[in-house]
Amino acid sequence: MGLIAMPTPRLLLALDLDGTLLRDDKTIAPADFDAIRSAAQHGILVTLATGRLTAGTLPFARELGLTTPLVCADGAVLLDPVSGETVLRRSIATEHAKHALGALLEHRLVPYVFLADTIHCDLYGNAHRAIVETWSREIIVHESLPNALAWQSPNTVSMTVGVGAESAVLRAYEHLSREHGSTLDTVYFKVANLSLWAVRSLPGGCDKSFMLAQLAERLALPASRVVAVGDWLNDLGMFKYAGRSFAMGHAPDVVREAATDVLRATSARGGGIAEAIAAILASAPAQP
Repeated sequence: MGLIAMPTPRLLLALDLDGTLLRDDKTIAPADFDAIRSAAQHGILVTLATGRLTAGTLPFARELGLTTPLVCADGAVLLDPVSGETVLRRSIATEHAKHALGALLEHRLVPYVFLADTIHCDLYGNAHRAIVETWSREIIVHESLPNALAWQSPNTVSMTVGVGAESAVLRAYEHLSREHGSTLDTVYFKVANLSLWAVRSLPGGCDKSFMLAQLAERLALPASRVVAVGDWLNDLGMFKYAGRSFAMGHAPDVVREAATDVLRATSARGGGIAEAIAAILASAPAQP
């Protein structure tokens, strides 16, 4: 793979996708595109670290010509963007995924089961198709999600998600945290620009920082030589791990406060990645 064909890089740069690299219209600003394509000339390896599944991540990685493995599904999957093959993955045991699914149904949420590249749901899942398509457009609908065998093979479930009203999501979150906190990492959040909320469970101990650390180790890079750029709560883990971190200008206060640097650029026009790379190069020591 490309990661072993070049000298040890000076830095690993991990970029969140939605709200960071991608503008509000889901396109990449020309300035960001050019900055990423030229980063290799300065010894910078670029990866994506996103909540999206592999199918929702690969097109952007290939558009940019990236060869460094990608952190997908909020850290559940490390993916080779050249071959499309999984390098490393964390999964929810089928038994634990069934527990999570039961909790989502008990609290009357619309449930989804996410694999590495596909999303599985029941007929009610079509109601929120526009929401989950952010993760992946590969959506498989079943008459009964709990009885569908397509997602129940061992070591395949990356996460579970439930969508619904805030009160129901909070009840499901409390249930999952109380009953399954030892096997699942569960968070809840408001769906942007909508009155809906979502609760999401990952394998215990799994987030973007977990898989980013695995990638850095494979590249023989310490955390001090990892830089992260993001805009949302699921970026906090990699902000804590990375030696330097940039929050987008529109990020919530808690995210901005966790970053070492705050960018002027927002997702409205983009340009945050170019701004971050310029700051990195401006502060880098001269190379012999």
